[in-house]
Amino acid sequence: MWRWAPSSLPPARERKGFVERAEHAGGKVLTGGEEISGEGYYYKPTVVTDVEQKAEIIQREVFGPVVTVQRFSDEEQAITWANDVDYGLASSVWTKDISRAMRVARRLQYGAVWINTHFWITPEMPHGGYKESGYGKDMSMYSLEDYTQIKHVMTPLS
Repeated sequence: MWRWAPSSLPPARERKGFVERAEHAGGKVLTGGEEISGEGYYYKPTVVTDVEQKAEIIQREVFGPVVTVQRFSDEEQAITWANDVDYGLASSVWTKDISRAMRVARRLQYGAVWINTHFWITPEMPHGGYKESGYGKDMSMYSLEDYTQIKHVMTPLS
């Protein structure tokens, strides 16, 4: 179950709105799709299928335990669709073919690409998005660059 911190992230009703609008546009909820009552912001893990590429639930960062599943005809279409969004925080590639996974990962415009797993974060590696998914990186030595301003000063000494 996913729990939102009330002070930092939107409530479950926003997840619910994304899912309801996707359903209204013809999408199917395979599981979840409901808030869970109680203290805090709970929303059941949700899988939505049969949505168009331009649907809001695909084009926006939904966060929360909501995922969409799309069928694609070939690798090129999958990559094109994955990159056809304004955001690029995280993605995952699922395949038995490691060469294919690495080829696809190189082309994905996301700050994190996991292969055959998702949301595995380690402090030794940078974490941050591309495009509208934020600026800079958290964790790792790369995060220090965000706190650094480099200046090049030259003067003749004679």
